[in-house]
Amino acid sequence: MSMRVLGLDPGTATFGWGVVETGGARPAHVAHGALRTAATLTLGARLSILRDGVTALIEEHRPDRIAIERIFSQSNVQSAVAIGAVRGVALLIAADYKIEVVEATPSEMKRAIAGEGRATKAAVTKAITKLLALQTAPTPDDAADALALALWGAGARKLEHRSGSSRLDRSASAAVAAESGYDRAVRAALRAGRS
Repeated sequence: MSMRVLGLDPGTATFGWGVVETGGARPAHVAHGALRTAATLTLGARLSILRDGVTALIEEHRPDRIAIERIFSQSNVQSAVAIGAVRGVALLIAADYKIEVVEATPSEMKRAIAGEGRATKAAVTKAITKLLALQTAPTPDDAADALALALWGAGARKLEHRSGSSRLDRSASAAVAAESGYDRAVRAALRAGRS
């Protein structure tokens, strides 16, 4: 059964997005990009632009699931509040369209995609490029992160079914990974990237 996942990397200046589809021998890249807003705009104006952009993405790509980055920690309170507002807009739109949402911290996504929770942006981008068989690395970095979230989100359904949770945990992922063709393809691509 195929599934289309929209990954969202929320930000006020650059809001990365990426769409992948599963169901074949390996996950397929559908599209990626970034929504941008000017720093000179008020937060309300920026949220309005992002609302319209996310709505247009959902209308165009019709995802079965949305995978969004969960705020893990922020030392800048003002930035955390703004990103929380952006996430809120995306979550509200998902609820309006009745789309399932899964959330991952950056380290959860990095561990699943690049094999290390503290992987660099370059390592995540390299893994995404190989996993999706892209000719060039996705840009900007926010779009690469969104594609990584989409891939993570595509793998979360089988683990949710097994564990009863929409969050991946290491014990559940270890038990299921050996059974999935998707996970075998991910591991093979990562091994090929290291050689």
